[in-house]
Amino acid sequence: MSLIERFAVLFGVPDFITPQMSFFVSEAEMDLVVRLNGQKRSVSEIATELKCSPSQAFDLLESSYAKAVLNKEKRQGEAVYFTADFYERLDYLCKFDEQYQTLDRELLRALEQWCYEVYAERMKPYLDQLQKKEAVERAPETFELIENLEELFNSVSKIRVVPCNCRKVAGHCGRPTETCLSFDDSITDRTQGRELTKDEALELVKVAHKKGLMHQVNSDWRTSGATYMCNCCSCCCYPTRLAQEKGSKGVFPVIQYVALQDEVKCTHCGACTKRCNFSAFFKGESDVEVNSQVRRKVEFDPEKCWGCGLCVDACPNKAIMMISC
Repeated sequence: MSLIERFAVLFGVPDFITPQMSFFVSEAEMDLVVRLNGQKRSVSEIATELKCSPSQAFDLLESSYAKAVLNKEKRQGEAVYFTADFYERLDYLCKFDEQYQTLDRELLRALEQWCYEVYAERMKPYLDQLQKKEAVERAPETFELIENLEELFNSVSKIRVVPCNCRKVAGHCGRPTETCLSFDDSITDRTQGRELTKDEALELVKVAHKKGLMHQVNSDWRTSGATYMCNCCSCCCYPTRLAQEKGSKGVFPVIQYVALQDEVKCTHCGACTKRCNFSAFFKGESDVEVNSQVRRKVEFDPEKCWGCGLCVDACPNKAIMMISC
């Protein structure tokens, strides 16, 4: 087998990527992965294998780790490195390599389809556990109301923002991409992005909210601490797409709120229908007269509501409020 072929097997590279391999990894990175051969190795072990100095081995390993070619962990107090995979590498590239979007459109579409399929497959055991009400390692997502986010930001010490990998890979809409937040212990030496103050984070989320993005956080943030916040659309966001596909709403994500429509105040302007990601608010079949104008009646189906709260500030007549489920 050639170096590329051996690397592709070890790194989980989809077949359609092989002709474009040089964009995704260097020859030195491929060689390193092949030499590791699925094993966990220390700096000194790699230095011996490559016949180079420990400092040279360290630089190569750390560079490969920073770019998600390798992962690392502690073994008896010493760092050991091991192979990541193409899924992790793609996550890095779509967020931090400006050249990623210059790839051929057909290749980008193929990558998006492959990436979502891998994500869905890897999420199967977790979704099964949630649906069977078994114990899970991490709490599922929930949509949080924007009025609660100042409380969330006040509960954390460190905030870092990175681009949204879902929208970077999927590209189904033109909403902002620098919107994914990590907090405190979830920030690692490979998180990258940029640090935000609490005021900056709140302003970023307000802008995302105006652009129609929903605020998804770990559902146990009040009891166990906030770990992340994704500002999501329903067309690109992998968790939301998967939840719609698998019908897991309620367990993944957890639903905390539901909209309540005041039909007396509602003027059936339709602003909420444009704002809702899930068509919970929609224009029905019948007409209604409002201020001598005939309009299509706005209907609300609470079964379709995911509790994100985007509809509330879209309504000019304050005819919508969110209530706890």
